Amino acid sequence: MQVKERLQKSEEELVEYAKSAGITITGSDSSLIAANLTEINKALGLAMQENLDYGRLVQQIDNGQGASLEQVLKSEGLERLRGRLAEMNAEYQQKLAFFKPGFPEMQQLRSQIRETENQVNLGVAAITDSIRIKHRETLAKVEDLRNKLAELEAEQVAYQDKNIQYTILKREVDSNRSQYENLIAKLNEVAVGSELKNQNAAVVDMAVMPRSAYSPRLSLNLAIGLVLSMVVGAAAIYVLELLNNTFTNPEQVEKELQLPILGILPALEDKDFGQAVADPKSGLSESYRSLRTSLQFSGEEGAPRTLLVTSSEPAEGKSTTVYKLAEDFGALGAKVLVLDADLRKPMAHRIFKVDNAVGLSNVLTNTIRREDLPKLIKPVGGNVSVMTAGMIPPNPADLLSSSRMGLLLQKLSRSYDMVLIDSPPIIGLSDAPILSRLTEATLLVVSSNQVTRKAARTALRRIQAAGSNVLGVAMTKFAVRKLDYNYSYKYLSYNYYSYGDETPKLEGGAGEGGSSQHAKNWSLASVSERMRKHLRDLGDRIKSAS
Repeated sequence: MQVKERLQKSEEELVEYAKSAGITITGSDSSLIAANLTEINKALGLAMQENLDYGRLVQQIDNGQGASLEQVLKSEGLERLRGRLAEMNAEYQQKLAFFKPGFPEMQQLRSQIRETENQVNLGVAAITDSIRIKHRETLAKVEDLRNKLAELEAEQVAYQDKNIQYTILKREVDSNRSQYENLIAKLNEVAVGSELKNQNAAVVDMAVMPRSAYSPRLSLNLAIGLVLSMVVGAAAIYVLELLNNTFTNPEQVEKELQLPILGILPALEDKDFGQAVADPKSGLSESYRSLRTSLQFSGEEGAPRTLLVTSSEPAEGKSTTVYKLAEDFGALGAKVLVLDADLRKPMAHRIFKVDNAVGLSNVLTNTIRREDLPKLIKPVGGNVSVMTAGMIPPNPADLLSSSRMGLLLQKLSRSYDMVLIDSPPIIGLSDAPILSRLTEATLLVVSSNQVTRKAARTALRRIQAAGSNVLGVAMTKFAVRKLDYNYSYKYLSYNYYSYGDETPKLEGGAGEGGSSQHAKNWSLASVSERMRKHLRDLGDRIKSAS
């Protein structure tokens, strides 16, 4: 009750002081004086702007340009008078050709013209006078508003002095009101709590302990998790397959490029690649021999005498393909020459481990000395010889398109059973299309999971437009152990030479029980090996999709 009484007393004191001081507060806690000051300022600004506008018009009138005012030009009555005046002036000038100025009709017309001009001048004077009156009115209005503004500013100063005490009283009212509201809220909470304590509770039925766990249900959750994981995994693999725009299997190459697959070359780790290339019994060497066999049956007369090996983009394995084909054809007794026509980034001298002091560029530019001719073609073992690229020229395409290049290939094809040409990639360069017109056939190298299908199609269209005879495709870096293609290509590893080492042999003197135990161990090892193989296939498949 004391808080309520203090609140009422403070409110009464605030109202009493507001009445005695003559303070009137609007809804936004601002005084009427401040509101009036704002309105007077706005009106004063508009009046001053209006006064300036009329002042400019009066100044124009004082300068003798009243007839050119906008109000004068837009007056319909003056417009008709000016039109009539122009007609009479024209008529007067026309009649001057026939009558003298003293002629009565001319004098009458002249008096009409002067009368019309007087009317026009009177109309202009009426408009300019009205503008001057408006100017004087705006001057008086501005002066009145300034006087009123000065009065309100004086009242505002007096109000500010009174408002200090008013603010103190109002702050005390707000403090008492806040205390009163908090006290009412606490009293309401106490009343509700007391009502809750007075309520009585009764046991309706005794709780029974369940015999088994109701939630969570482990079997149901495991089943739902398994189904969701399978769905998400399948969706992820499907989306990754849609986003993968490279070649992952030979069927895609044949479908996109409309060319036969002459050879499938397996992918190897970098640490195993060098050893597999050097080992004639490796799976990689066996796959290159399969490519050699396909080339032997590619034409009616066997393998072409001049074969260009190229690819869509760099680092697809064309230089390695040239090296292995030369080695394999040389093993059959054919006299093979490897011509490094990649005058931009030659690789043959590095693969065959020979010097590159003189080579093809020296022949095409006719800069080779007579004593260097024996060094031009370098035997590298067996029936294989190499002509390296030589010094890198500034204009490779111009040299390859010269007549000297065509004559050189003709001469080499007569001297060797087979000429293998290593060229730059097709995309972005004109070297490969130029060389393809000079050779009998072209072998296109396409790498798996590297070159995009669009790039391969573009490269093929470009080289075919140059008139090239593309025999087929050699697919390199093919991951044989893929989950989807395991059953179709599981024998592409060419591990024939290691077959004898892996064949289990019967142990001599072993009894029937020993034979049974050996068969059991072999069966367990076979199952374990198959499980490991499937896991490796799944890992390769996920890596390929990503």
